Amino acid sequence: MLVTTKYVLFVLRADNHGEGGTFALLGRLERAGERSIKWLTLALILAAGMLYAEGLITPAISVLSAVGGLGLVTTSLTPYIVPSPS
Repeated sequence: MLVTTKYVLFVLRADNHGEGGTFALLGRLERAGERSIKWLTLALILAAGMLYAEGLITPAISVLSAVGGLGLVTTSLTPYIVPSPS
């Protein structure tokens, strides 16, 4: 309940006219004072890096999962499945 309450009260209110996440941080960076610019810049770089990494790894995991399911359809494709079931 504590995590849900914090999420609803704090995270869902962190927006920039309907934009959330990285774009909300970017909007706050423009209005921030000199002291908080360093922390917001660091958070923005971290958020952009995680967004980029998620975009890279999600398709690879999806393809591996789909190829792994081929072993259930037919055993003739077993040599092409990575990692090969033992």
